[in-house]
Amino acid sequence: MSDLQAEMLGVIEHAIANAPRSLQKAIGPSEIGHPCARRIAYKLAGAPEVNTGRVPWKPAIGTAVHAWLDETFTAANARQPDFDTTGGRYLCEVRVDVGEIAGQTITGSCDLRTPEESLDFKIVGDPTLRRVKKEQHPGQQYRIQGHLYGRGWQRMGRPVKTIGVWFLPRNQELRQAYLWTEPYDEQVAIEALARAESIASLVQRFGVAAAGALPMTEAYCSGCPFFRANSTDLTQGCPGVIKAKDPAAEFAGLLAS
Repeated sequence: MSDLQAEMLGVIEHAIANAPRSLQKAIGPSEIGHPCARRIAYKLAGAPEVNTGRVPWKPAIGTAVHAWLDETFTAANARQPDFDTTGGRYLCEVRVDVGEIAGQTITGSCDLRTPEESLDFKIVGDPTLRRVKKEQHPGQQYRIQGHLYGRGWQRMGRPVKTIGVWFLPRNQELRQAYLWTEPYDEQVAIEALARAESIASLVQRFGVAAAGALPMTEAYCSGCPFFRANSTDLTQGCPGVIKAKDPAAEFAGLLAS
């Protein structure tokens, strides 16, 4: 590697590591619906991230595209200024309050709101795009995130009828994008917050050790910030799983004990 390339990579890596999203410590709507209860527990306990060897370049691409989309839809408002008192049809990157976990307010930035829809953008690779098109479903984590944003709008006095996830291709033509939507259901958001509240209660009682008592769920374990290969001390990191057991049953049994 040349000195110039190393220099330029260093500039980019520093920017990614110090971006607001990278420095965020509190759990957000995008994480509340994660299938792995253990990962949520580590986050709520404030455990240090240990899987930091790779520079998150793909998320950085997503962040850059989100910023461009914000500018694009904001500019579009100038061509349609009669939506409402906000000055346009689109509300972009508005921070909403979705509820509380362990007494802490949980907020997140919703990508786009139209008069009736609340939408989240995902910039994805080919495998994810193929999967969501085949299954016609975004996956439960993204679905929960969408309903949490819907609840946030509702709590602001601006209810929505529909929530959705717009999958934009990272490696294909724009017309390959896929939009998934469904009617807003507050109960989806409430149940997700209740699950996280239960995990938070265990963390309050046992600290980071609660993570080790909770079930693992295989969900891109190698990309988890708390993944540590072959870890035997679960307070220091999770070894991940190859084949998950039934996390719902295990978690229910833990709470009942």
